[in-house]
Amino acid sequence: MIIDTFDRLEQYEKLLPKLPNALAAMAQIEEPLLGQRYLFDGGFLFFQEGETKPSQTAQFEAHRKYVDVQLVLSGNEYLAWSKLEDLTESTAYDQEKDVQKFSGAEQHVLKMTKGSAYICFPWDGHKAVFHIERPLNFRKAVIKLDFDGN
Repeated sequence: MIIDTFDRLEQYEKLLPKLPNALAAMAQIEEPLLGQRYLFDGGFLFFQEGETKPSQTAQFEAHRKYVDVQLVLSGNEYLAWSKLEDLTESTAYDQEKDVQKFSGAEQHVLKMTKGSAYICFPWDGHKAVFHIERPLNFRKAVIKLDFDGN
């Protein structure tokens, strides 16, 4: 997992060569529609907003086809990270949705604020959009970059 700021994402172009395509596509969207998928060469992106959920109701997840790049555009959310081998599968991998769910301890937790960005690779168990004390409002962009593990 990589945690940084939105304005430094260009530093990761060598690692994620399709990331500039995603950022260029995102820059072209004037009025993002929630739930709308925006395609670009190398993946797609969409926007989410709402209120965070209690930590105990959120689950860890992982993806196999895509690298998740999440950008907090406004508000806050908490993010937990864990190695997959330290988690217990709670829902089998769904190939169509590219998601597998897990349960486990929150050993590494960060508060993500406006301007934060995080990159989750297929080996990263991540749990997002939750709160610790009280609900938080958030708005973010989620970029799904095609992943070729070879």
